[in-house]
Amino acid sequence: MKQKQTINEEPLQSDPKRQEQVSRHTLDSSSEDEPLRMARPEPRMQANIPKYEGKLDPEKFLDWLHTVERVFEYKDVPKDNKVKLVALRLIKYASLWWTNLCAKQVRDRKSKIRTWEKMKSKLKARFLPPTYV
Repeated sequence: MKQKQTINEEPLQSDPKRQEQVSRHTLDSSSEDEPLRMARPEPRMQANIPKYEGKLDPEKFLDWLHTVERVFEYKDVPKDNKVKLVALRLIKYASLWWTNLCAKQVRDRKSKIRTWEKMKSKLKARFLPPTYV
């Protein structure tokens, strides 16, 4: 037993990384640090915006678009954040399409899509058939 204690104590004294871990644990677990912790931020707005995969189903796309508009209205989302929030909620094919569209804008030396109206028109052009009424 004594031999094990000596082996375990020696690395703690000679290894600075281990000393730092122990001192961090001691500092982090003290009750004096409690008032310094910041409150958690509110859940992000994108949590309320549903994800969109990009399947070619006009009804689902229009439902998704309508929900996005309602969330923007309810949350009073600033104009500057709308495109970024929707881009975060695009997944699978829709995300790939958006990434390629943004890259094409850069290649063609066109300005970035910064307004929700412009993004919405691009989404409609891609995910609604031209014959859809």
